[in-house]
Amino acid sequence: MHSAGQVVRAALRAAARACVPGASTASADAAAAGVIAAFRAEPLFLNHRMHDAGPAFPASTCISVNDEIVHGVPGPRRLHDGDLVSIDCGVRLRGWCADAAITIAVGAPEALDPACRRMLECAERLLEDAILAVVPGVAWSSIAERLERGARDQGYGIVTEFMGHGIGRELHEPPHAPNAVLPGFREHDDFTLRPGMTLAIEPMLVLGGGTVQTRTLDDGWTVAVADGRPACHVEHTIAVTASGARVLTGPLRPTVREEVTHTR
Repeated sequence: MHSAGQVVRAALRAAARACVPGASTASADAAAAGVIAAFRAEPLFLNHRMHDAGPAFPASTCISVNDEIVHGVPGPRRLHDGDLVSIDCGVRLRGWCADAAITIAVGAPEALDPACRRMLECAERLLEDAILAVVPGVAWSSIAERLERGARDQGYGIVTEFMGHGIGRELHEPPHAPNAVLPGFREHDDFTLRPGMTLAIEPMLVLGGGTVQTRTLDDGWTVAVADGRPACHVEHTIAVTASGARVLTGPLRPTVREEVTHTR
């Protein structure tokens, strides 16, 4: 899974480099697809179907722009200075999967709205904090509560409709790993972390507080904030070890501290 995670990391970096003003989201997806093919890995999103219904996903990555949260379909849309772009990628390599996401700003750093930059920085900190909290014996509900409280205390909405998940031989495996303590979760769906578990942790924040309402666009995939507020999405695949978490897909950005990854 670590090898698969490094393919994901390389693909995300290639897609991020392709996200320049005037470029299409399809060209960023093509950059990632080229990396995946070079490693002879399988792009897990391509032709994926949600619950075996609806249209098959047509690309190797999900690219979501500004008010789009997740599952954005790459296409002819052109990027502009100041756009906030979330890129999500999953691959299978030699039978094992990894999944990660980053959010980047297009163009000059000063073009990004400062409020959006602060939101992205908060999302990255929350992901780091969640990873640092992963130790055997901890209930996932305590980490979910930490994510939710961290977002809301900083004045951001947190997406609860979509969440982290188990991952291994398949992209989506049990258990569900929500970013907030949903009604009934502690009573029915909570789980205790133990060595050998592998999870995708993926907080999604929305600018401004309150409940986040979503809508699915006409392509049947792209999920956007219903009221048009900007959003961001960051994700790592991690393994639970006896001493804590090992990040299998990182580091993805310079702000992710090296000690969080436990890489050697």
